[in-house]
Amino acid sequence: MTFYKKLSLVDVVNLIFWLAIFIFYIISFNQSAYKLHGFLLLAGLAFFLGAVIKLRSKKQLNKAEKYLLLFYPAIFLIMIFDGIHLVLPYINSNVYDKELYQIDYRLLGVNPTVWIENFINPYLTEFMYLLYFFYFPMPLIILGYLYKTKKYKALDKALVFLFVTYYGAYLMYFLVPALGPRFYPELVSQQKVSLNGLWLTDLIRNTISSLEHNKFDAFPSLHAAITLATVIIVAQYKKKWLWFFVPVLIGIFISLIYCRYHYFIDMIAGVIWTLIAFWLTEKFYDKLYQKYFVSFIHD
Repeated sequence: MTFYKKLSLVDVVNLIFWLAIFIFYIISFNQSAYKLHGFLLLAGLAFFLGAVIKLRSKKQLNKAEKYLLLFYPAIFLIMIFDGIHLVLPYINSNVYDKELYQIDYRLLGVNPTVWIENFINPYLTEFMYLLYFFYFPMPLIILGYLYKTKKYKALDKALVFLFVTYYGAYLMYFLVPALGPRFYPELVSQQKVSLNGLWLTDLIRNTISSLEHNKFDAFPSLHAAITLATVIIVAQYKKKWLWFFVPVLIGIFISLIYCRYHYFIDMIAGVIWTLIAFWLTEKFYDKLYQKYFVSFIHD
C-alpha cells in the first residue's frame, strides 16, 4: 500500500502542525528551559501518530483498537496544545495586550469587560461560566451524532475543518501572544466588580486555570472560532438543532467578555479565521478525500 494511502486528512493536518512545533522547538532550543520535556512530547506524539497510521492499515481491528482510532484525534490535539507553552515564549517574547486593549477602545469607545460590569450578578456569573465551560464538550455533540449515524465521511470532513481551525489559531498565538483582560494590569485596575458565582463558578475557573498551561492564548479567541465552527457543522448536517446551538453560540460569545477571557477583537479574529478555515475545507476536502487519503476510522 502506498504510504499516503495509509493516511487520513486528519493525520496530514496533525503532521503539518507537529512539524511546525518541531521547527519552533529547534529554533528555540538554546533558550528553552524545556529541552527534555519538549523532546519527549514531540517524540511521543510522532510515535503515537506513526502507531495510529500503522494500525489503520490492518484489515481487522479489535474493539480497543477501533476506540483508539476513534479518539486519537482528540488525544493528539490535547497533547500538542499542552506543548505550545514549551516553545512559544522563546519564539516571540512580545505580549500584545496593550495593542488589543487599544483596538477595542477605538472600535467600541469603551472597554467591554469594564462596561459589562453594569450587568454582573452572581446568577448571571454562574450561567456565563457554565456557558464558557460548555464550549469544551460542545463539538462532541455533533461529532457523536455523525458517528452514531455512520456518516463517516461527514465526520472526517468535520474533524478536518475543526482541526484546521484549531491549529490555525494555535499558530496565531505565536504571532500575537496575549494574556487577555483578566491579566492586563491597565484593565484589571478598572475592573471593580468581582466575578462571584454561586456553586460552580470557582471550580470551573480554577480547573481551567490549572489545565491551561499556555496563557498566551487570547488572540484569536478559540472559543469564538470553535463555537462558530460547531454551529456551521450543525447547519450542514443537523439543521433542526440550530434552535439550541445558535443561542448557545451567542451566550458563549457574551461569556468571553463577561468572564474577562477575551478582548472584542479576539472574537472578531476568531470568527474571521473560522470562515477562512471553512472555505479551505470546502475547497480542498472533496478533491483529496478518497482519491488520495482514507478515513481516520474504519467504516
